[in-house]
Amino acid sequence: MRVRLLLLAAMLVTVAIYWPGLTGPFVLDDDAAFGALHGWLAGQASWQEVVPGNASWLYARPVSMLSFMLSGWLGGDAPFSYKLGNLIVHLICGLLGWQVLRRALARDERLAPHAELIAGVLATLWLLHPLHASTVLYAVQRMAQLSTLFVLAAIWTYLQARRWIDDGRIRPALALLFVLCPLLMLAGLLSKQNGAVASALCLVLELAYFGRPRPKPVLAFFGLFLVLPLLGAAALLTLAPERLLDGYAEWDFSLGQRLLTQGRVLVDYLGTLLLPYAPRMGLYTDDFTTSTGLLSPPSTLFALLLLAALSVAAIALRKRAPSLFAGWFFFLVAHGVESSFLPIEMYYEHRNYLPSIGILLAVAGLGALAPRRAEPSHGPNRLMLVAVAGLAAVLAFATLGRALVWRHYDTIVMQALRFHPDSMRAHLDLSTLALLGGKYDESERLLSQLAKSPTPRNRLMANLNLITTQCLRNGKAERALLQRALADAQPQLTIFESQTLMQMAKIAGKGCGDVSLLDMAQTTEKLLEAAHAQPDNLRSKWVTRAIAAEFYARARHWQQAEAQAALAWRPGADFAVGEILVRLYVQNGKLTEAERIYAELKAQTRPYDGSGQKYLRELRKAIDDRRQRSAAQRTP
Repeated sequence: MRVRLLLLAAMLVTVAIYWPGLTGPFVLDDDAAFGALHGWLAGQASWQEVVPGNASWLYARPVSMLSFMLSGWLGGDAPFSYKLGNLIVHLICGLLGWQVLRRALARDERLAPHAELIAGVLATLWLLHPLHASTVLYAVQRMAQLSTLFVLAAIWTYLQARRWIDDGRIRPALALLFVLCPLLMLAGLLSKQNGAVASALCLVLELAYFGRPRPKPVLAFFGLFLVLPLLGAAALLTLAPERLLDGYAEWDFSLGQRLLTQGRVLVDYLGTLLLPYAPRMGLYTDDFTTSTGLLSPPSTLFALLLLAALSVAAIALRKRAPSLFAGWFFFLVAHGVESSFLPIEMYYEHRNYLPSIGILLAVAGLGALAPRRAEPSHGPNRLMLVAVAGLAAVLAFATLGRALVWRHYDTIVMQALRFHPDSMRAHLDLSTLALLGGKYDESERLLSQLAKSPTPRNRLMANLNLITTQCLRNGKAERALLQRALADAQPQLTIFESQTLMQMAKIAGKGCGDVSLLDMAQTTEKLLEAAHAQPDNLRSKWVTRAIAAEFYARARHWQQAEAQAALAWRPGADFAVGEILVRLYVQNGKLTEAERIYAELKAQTRPYDGSGQKYLRELRKAIDDRRQRSAAQRTP
């Protein structure tokens, strides 16, 4: 009863400290992820357009998108409804975490007498930890939350099945192992792809808490749901590595550099979990230094040695302190997707949402190493409880501070710049907020500051954005900014350049004084030429080509526009690229080519895609009208 009261109090405090942040805005990827969802709520899109999101079904997260649809339907399309849903999921994850921890700790001989209380304390600390604020208050990160929820549910199911096997209840255990547990793992995977770690986490707990020999149902479970998927991933990496690794062409780091850097990333995560300093936390961690060698920076080698030493120690102490072993490897394995070989950003604190449970378990596991005479004979002593209460209060206060910061986008970014002054994304976002507020001087000041960065890409982005800022201010922009931007042209185009050029295209209209539309088109093409070695099938590449085509078309240079659009149109390209190409072919009188691209667009557009069907009708009319005009001109 005491533990349940503790959890109830922790949940009430969690709601209270997060509540101020629920009215905060959408940030970063929210609008892009919810584009089709907004259309569905407005009656302009079908549910089939929402569920797979912006990805193919292979990379879709339909369970998460369905939950967002439910939030929008119940609470409206404001950020509050989605963030409230995130808070509810956070509370459920806390309860599931408690259930998993209490079952795990009950298998630890030294900690078993107080397993329920220790699990309750750990769940309380997890609920209140400030590192999770950006997961709860960043609406789209419900994907990470739901993945965690289903992974924890799968682990709880596995532990229950394991208990029944030990008790001789084989039939119900088989139902859990081969029906319910796989369904939960699948739901986690369809919430976010890092749910793939569920079976590996079950193996960690199996090795920590259960002895040999392993029952045959357990071996079959791991053979089906761990070994086979690993063999499949290995085969994919061997036979079609581009499916997983092509994304490196869009980043400023290689596979080897990412793997080296992740050692430092994991150590930084560990430090932040154990010694949280809320003001330093945030979304803008794109300034995290890339490791280019074991001693560049020197902390790379130190981090790898530290991780190896901790792992060896956990293995050596497995029998004496099984919870230490379980918690440490839970942390490492839970990072196994997002801190491995995949070409994604180096650092995001929401990636610790699930792994942090492992660190808390490992800390509790250290208690098994204490001398037996130091153990309280009748439960935890008063001093220990006061210390835990004090720690919970500190964490709650820190999380409340983060929730208050999250009420406004500008405070999120300004806090980030205090501790991440080299963050390109923070400079750009804060300058954009200033621009939207009509604070042109402030926007230019921030961009001019970024233009002095020692990093070439930062300077490139600053100068391109300065053109947009000056154009929006008075319809004019300095021509010298184009030359400065081209001086820092990069061998890889990223989504940041394409987004900036897209914004420029929206604002430029007919040009920006001395910077004409033709200048913008030629600059965009030169940026593409600088990245000539980059594969043309990458999103950042074909999106940038489509923007170049739009600039040329506005400047009425139809042939150049057609050439860029034709290069942009390739498998995987958006409908909008094909639409541009059809219109350019129509403009240039190439109706056979226009019909061919139209047929390709029609074949890939689903019947339920309302906006796609509308654009197809418009394209059909444009082709037919041009054919009629051409026929009329040939008639004497």
